[in-house]
Amino acid sequence: MLDMEMTETNLNNLVTKSNKLIEANYKLGVVEQKIILYLASNIQPNDSDFKTYTLPIKEFTNLLGLKGHPKYKELRQITKELMQKVFEIRINKKVVQVSWLSFVAYNETEGTIDLRFDPFLRPYLLQLKKEFTSYKLENVVKLKSSYSIRIYELLKQYEKFHERTFLLQDLKSMLGAEGIYPAYGNFKQRVLLPAQKELNKKTDISFEIEEIKVGRRVRKVCFRITSRKKNTDKPLTYIEENFREGSTKTNSFSIYAKKLALNMGFQLTDEILAKWEKYGGDRIITLLEKIQGRHDIDNPIGYITSILKYNVKNTELESSTKEQPILEHLISTFRKSKEKLPYWFIQEKAIEEIQQQFQMNFQEAQVQFEKIKVPLCEYLNIKDSRVERLNEDDEKKKKELEERLKKYKVDDNIFGA
Repeated sequence: MLDMEMTETNLNNLVTKSNKLIEANYKLGVVEQKIILYLASNIQPNDSDFKTYTLPIKEFTNLLGLKGHPKYKELRQITKELMQKVFEIRINKKVVQVSWLSFVAYNETEGTIDLRFDPFLRPYLLQLKKEFTSYKLENVVKLKSSYSIRIYELLKQYEKFHERTFLLQDLKSMLGAEGIYPAYGNFKQRVLLPAQKELNKKTDISFEIEEIKVGRRVRKVCFRITSRKKNTDKPLTYIEENFREGSTKTNSFSIYAKKLALNMGFQLTDEILAKWEKYGGDRIITLLEKIQGRHDIDNPIGYITSILKYNVKNTELESSTKEQPILEHLISTFRKSKEKLPYWFIQEKAIEEIQQQFQMNFQEAQVQFEKIKVPLCEYLNIKDSRVERLNEDDEKKKKELEERLKKYKVDDNIFGA
């Protein structure tokens, strides 16, 4: 028998979701989003399974912001379309497609509607102990854009850290806006700026946008997050819990670093973190945050180790807006080759890549290559052939000199005789 519960809308209810669910790629309309969030706000911390929630139709329409007196047929169309929509979530090496709801029932004689989550969502909504984010329902029910709701969730997750950076393509994917606004200018005008205005006016956070460019193109978007209310809600995310008084800085660093790694599908051991810590915790966290969502890095641990080592040798790279993206791009490009590439080939192709991808002329690309060739070669485990040739020439000259000395010694013996 299904567990049924008659509910009333309480805007102070908390919506609590796994961070993996927040970061999943999906696109829902604003009304569909509110249905999901309303259901999530009715889940209690001790619930071991999903309940079937029953809501009066009148309250349902008010919650969704529907004007007038929608007929059952119109409401049924809304929930029918929601039932047909799926989202994608990455689990280890799998990409799973999941429906949001298992069923919806309209009780016409009673004037109520029954809704229930799909069972697959249990690990992402029930009895969450770690890696989750919570916020009050009131912060999203007044938002009129589905993009605003999604951006709110993604930024609320990182509120404690005051900023979050996305690769532009990853951000579009998470928001379901990939093919809708291909040009950044349109994406900014139609998605980012309206969301900025809505969140500032109607929610407990606001944000500023920083565009990170490669050449003239925007490659990443950094959100500077500001909490607009003080001392209202207790810390709600797993990460935030570990930054409360009493938690050590080392533990906080370790937990957050491991969380970022798990988001990318790999594990960080205490041994690896101990080796990395000598380079500075801030550097490690910055690197882990920068590569979130990237799928072209086959060996994230090796990649980060290489970058950390180079940053120690050349601290100017950290503040550079040019060299770091170029180095990252070239490592991603050349690592795809299964064969060991010669230095001359790396040099030639790297300069071509820099010209094409970063809109530079040959001389500028050559200068940039000289700046990053050392860490690039170290990562790819190749040597500058010019150095090898010099070493070979030195050995050759040394042998010639030894031969001459032997000859002179023989001649001296002849004359001495």
